[in-house]
Amino acid sequence: MKKSMLVNEVSEKTGLPKSEVEIIVNSMLDSITDALKAREAVSFIGFGSFVPVKKNAREIFIPGTTKKVQVEEKYGIKFKPSKKLKSIIEEA
Repeated sequence: MKKSMLVNEVSEKTGLPKSEVEIIVNSMLDSITDALKAREAVSFIGFGSFVPVKKNAREIFIPGTTKKVQVEEKYGIKFKPSKKLKSIIEEA
């Protein structure tokens, strides 16, 4: 599902104009992004959590060669679905 499809679906379910729903969705995504930038977890009860994860610096081999390359420390994002969401997906 793309963001535009989400906006259309929420607009139909709530009866709100698409322009207002788009502002709400964009604001929500901006808030989630800001929290993750600040290294804070974002949780939605019954849906799941977005958790920033630190990936340590390490050396890797380039495939097909014996050359080593240093990979710098960085952050990634991990999504942990809730038990409720897992059960809904398993039933489908």
